[in-house]
Amino acid sequence: MKIIIRNTNFSLAPWGEGVRRTGEGLLGMLLGFLFFSSCSTDDFEYENKYRCYFTFDCGIHQGSVLQNCLNPVSPGLFCMVWKQDVGATRHIQMQLCNKKTDDVAITTASEVRTVCELGANNGLVIGCSTLNNGQLYAFDRICPNCDKANGIKVALQWENNGLELKCHKCERVYSLNNNGFVVKGESGDKLLKYRASYNGTILVVGN
Repeated sequence: MKIIIRNTNFSLAPWGEGVRRTGEGLLGMLLGFLFFSSCSTDDFEYENKYRCYFTFDCGIHQGSVLQNCLNPVSPGLFCMVWKQDVGATRHIQMQLCNKKTDDVAITTASEVRTVCELGANNGLVIGCSTLNNGQLYAFDRICPNCDKANGIKVALQWENNGLELKCHKCERVYSLNNNGFVVKGESGDKLLKYRASYNGTILVVGN
């Protein structure tokens, strides 16, 4: 299915910036929906057992550590993301391999209404690979092999300056740049992966 968007110029008067931001957000969500709804030969690549749906508006949250990981021109930087509720407010916690963190409160009406499900155990790792022309990846943070073997959801930890993730239980090491494959330890399944798209403003991750 071919989608052609002929004109994305919205008339702002008299509502101004608020309407522009809403228009960008709706367009990003529409593109994300079309992306996830399309069929392709690599559907088997993506995880469907655990529910995942995450959107993040970099236009609203400019300068976040996650935004720094979404530029394909500067690949190789990945960010751990998880959700934490503080009272009635949803917060998105972020961490880089150098332990730099960010705590982003989700407070705008459009964001609050959006579902936020972060995979098997409330944790994603997102970034652009140094391989495959800066391809955007979104991996689940759990060790897929420990989960497969005995249902234990072990949260992976940074390894090799953030280019890899390590499981402290089975000792496997996974490459973030190379599609989540095991690069050290016993052979096994690669990281669980979700669909990801970024239009320069809106990040959408899901299955």
